Amino acid sequence: MSFVGDELSWLLPSADDILALIPSATEVSAPSDALEQISDGGGPEFTPAICGVLYMEQSLASLGARTMSWSMPSDSEYTPNSVIAMQFADEAHVTARMDQLERAASECGEFDYGGPQTFASVVADGEDGARALAGTLNADPSSDGWRVFHGFAAVGNTLVHLTTSLPDAAPIDAEAAVELLQTTAVGAKSELVESLTSTPPAGTTEPEGDASVPWAEWSITGSGAGPIRLGDTYDVVVAVLPDAAVTPPSYPGGPSTFTSPDGTASLMVTATEDGTISEITAGARSDEEDAGVDGMAAPHALEVRIGDPVSSALAAFPSGTRVHISSSGQWAYYAADREGRLLTFHTTRDDTDSTEARIIGITTADTTLRGDLTVE
Repeated sequence: MSFVGDELSWLLPSADDILALIPSATEVSAPSDALEQISDGGGPEFTPAICGVLYMEQSLASLGARTMSWSMPSDSEYTPNSVIAMQFADEAHVTARMDQLERAASECGEFDYGGPQTFASVVADGEDGARALAGTLNADPSSDGWRVFHGFAAVGNTLVHLTTSLPDAAPIDAEAAVELLQTTAVGAKSELVESLTSTPPAGTTEPEGDASVPWAEWSITGSGAGPIRLGDTYDVVVAVLPDAAVTPPSYPGGPSTFTSPDGTASLMVTATEDGTISEITAGARSDEEDAGVDGMAAPHALEVRIGDPVSSALAAFPSGTRVHISSSGQWAYYAADREGRLLTFHTTRDDTDSTEARIIGITTADTTLRGDLTVE
């Protein structure tokens, strides 16, 4: 079961359902294609270590998202009041994440994280391929202080995470939350089956690329960039680009950079530990790397080029996700397919989320080759 793009909205509860579950909530938003990530770390050790998954930023490594948010009387800058439906690389990645969460529900009734913590939770039996759990995380049980409610559901390649602060005298019914999230996930699965049955996805033929033509004529697709294919080995890339200047990785696991003979374009190629090419970037991924690559000389994605406004990517690849990473200030537009292939259009920081933000790089990646985030 592979959800993608706007189909993720089917996994979100309705505004009325959220208000029924969280009576103190107000100003429930409509589903949004914007995803805010902190992508930061640090802090005390967790004992047991598995309990760290309860604090993990669940959207990390996601390929797309749809989000709803609301206001609470006990709003805190540290607690987002939201529910996020997220697409991941494949069902295996979601299964691994949900296994960690269920283990935390089992082992983290009481745990230590710079002091005593508790997590009182309810785990649902699987229903039609959908799993769910929910509970209250109390960061200081002795003083009944900071608390946050978490709810999770998983089906297919998606994970749903509901999180909200709690007023002092208004607990949330964990069993009701589990039932809501699981029922919504089962309904979304049925809707996806009906949609794909009535309108099967059309097959596409992607250009393979010709190493003998200028790089500007190469297409960046879910399969690779020009003649360089995701899944190739590093040796194949070297053979395909014999005249390119090669800069080796500056850190273990980092990309090798191939620069065109005339110096007007570059490709950053990342490989897994076994040498399989998992990611290719034309141009830069952040402002620090931006070296003024000539967009007309670099490969393109459906004629979307480096230097174009990001609105051109939204038009060519609709139903993607606008992503902001607050720790680094980076902005990007994600466009994923059902097979876990992800196109990322990196934009400048200064333009924030403007539709006229300038594209500084385009990445294609096979995210099924990435390891899942683990806490141990």
